[in-house]
Amino acid sequence: MCSDGILESNIEYENKEVWVKNLLEEIETDNVQKIANILLAQSIDNGVGKAKDDMTVIVFKIKRE
Repeated sequence: MCSDGILESNIEYENKEVWVKNLLEEIETDNVQKIANILLAQSIDNGVGKAKDDMTVIVFKIKRE
């Protein structure tokens, strides 16, 4: 889950959700903290190192037992 600040950071994609989907598919870890850090870092990079808006990322993992 992420705030609109994450989605709106990428100006290359018309459909921002597709950008997030593609980014998540490229990540090669299941560590939730690393996934959140990568998504946040990519969003800040989109703003050339500066967040344009508030940015919130929540990543969780559901375990089946």
